[in-house]
Amino acid sequence: MSVDRARVWRALFTLTALVLLVWYARTVDWGTAWRAMRAASPALLVVAALANLVTLAAKAVTWWIFLRPVGAPSFGLALRATAAGAGLNNLLIANSGDGARTLFVARASRAPLSGVLAALALERLFDFIGYVMLLIAAAFLLPLPRELARWRLPAVGALVLIGAALALLVWRGPRVRAPAPASTAAVATWRARAVAALGRFTDALHSIVSGPRLGAALALTVVNWGTQIACYHVTARAAHFPITLGGSIAALLAANVGFLVRVTPGNVGLFQVVYSLAAQALGLSRDAAVGVAVLLQAVQNIPVTLLGAALAPDLMLARRAPAAPPSGETP
Repeated sequence: MSVDRARVWRALFTLTALVLLVWYARTVDWGTAWRAMRAASPALLVVAALANLVTLAAKAVTWWIFLRPVGAPSFGLALRATAAGAGLNNLLIANSGDGARTLFVARASRAPLSGVLAALALERLFDFIGYVMLLIAAAFLLPLPRELARWRLPAVGALVLIGAALALLVWRGPRVRAPAPASTAAVATWRARAVAALGRFTDALHSIVSGPRLGAALALTVVNWGTQIACYHVTARAAHFPITLGGSIAALLAANVGFLVRVTPGNVGLFQVVYSLAAQALGLSRDAAVGVAVLLQAVQNIPVTLLGAALAPDLMLARRAPAAPPSGETP
């Protein structure tokens, strides 16, 4: 599929989603939603925002752990790029902030792009591992809606497969690749370049993965998802929304399925729909849940976007960092 055709399909998909969101918004009793927002406790909203910032910090530390072996040892750089990337994800569609933060770190640190990509892939993988672990625990211990509970066994299978793949990487250890031939004229095809790029990526994975790093990432993903639960539940309590802790976990799980594809900036609108439908499935007011979801996105998105702009204005404004990545892996 050509780039232009892909853009057209993405635009049509986004437009369709917007039309459906407008239709859904017309069915909401905004008076009820507004009363839920207006009655919210400012102090508890601040607590929820701080919990969300801890989530962001845990993701930054996880990425930094994986970046160090590939030549990007600065924690400050990882933190700034993570905050700015999350801020861009709140302003753009299709998780564009993740691509931008990868290029930013590669240019600023002069680390190989393949290594930075491998570190990002592992950080995102552990975010997914945390989601699967939470889904499994909640499905067996809490009364989840049927649409979520039925995924308990596939989630167990996915976790086993991921664990086996990571264990295999640790067992095999770093690989030593034969040096490339001096002349590259004969391999200047797109297929050969793709194979070479994939080889660099897998080599980077082998150099990163180790038992201690994976253990630290697993501990951090527990912090990550624990503080996300706190953010969701404290925000609901701030708005006096009568949802249980288990209900907040169910809403978190449902809402994060929607974030696999961001069809609006920050998934604004889609998030409110998913959260309110999850609350309705639990027997709660859909309209009040829309108000809670608006508050929840406010305490998640606004502080993170402002922090990203403060810590990494170059990335947020799409200005190139002064340094360039090593030759042969130009972004």
